[in-house]
Amino acid sequence: MIQGKTKDFLWITQGVLAIIIAILFFAKFPTLTVFFSILLLANFMLIGAGSRTDKMFLVYPYGTFLVIFWGGFLGLFYYWKLYYNAIPKTLFLGMHPGTAILWIVFLVLGGFLTTILSYTILFERNVISLKEWEAFIADVEDFNKRHEQANEEKPEEEIKQ
Repeated sequence: MIQGKTKDFLWITQGVLAIIIAILFFAKFPTLTVFFSILLLANFMLIGAGSRTDKMFLVYPYGTFLVIFWGGFLGLFYYWKLYYNAIPKTLFLGMHPGTAILWIVFLVLGGFLTTILSYTILFERNVISLKEWEAFIADVEDFNKRHEQANEEKPEEEIKQ
């Protein structure tokens, strides 16, 4: 799915996003800087997945990553503005609402579940086929046999000398 001109376009997009992020950062727009940074990070998933991705990858984990992190930062910025210079009267799981978002949304949903589920859902279909795996195992076994033969021949040569 992602190869050739599409991959080149993604790299150009990454460069443009980096420039936009730098401009927004120095213009002191932290909220927009964060949202463009999330897009920059998510695009590295597409580049890393390469030609082994299918259309499901755009929904999960790529789309899920964008939704979870954009939603999480929206909530974080909301509570940041709501409780600026104030202590909230109610806590969520014993934490400030902004801190709860950091733990629950980013760590549990964004990190743990996205990584674990994407591995289990996409690994078998997109990483390596059974045919490629068997060819790899055959190559390794062939290499090991040649390596053992080479090691067996060396001591005989050393004894002759």
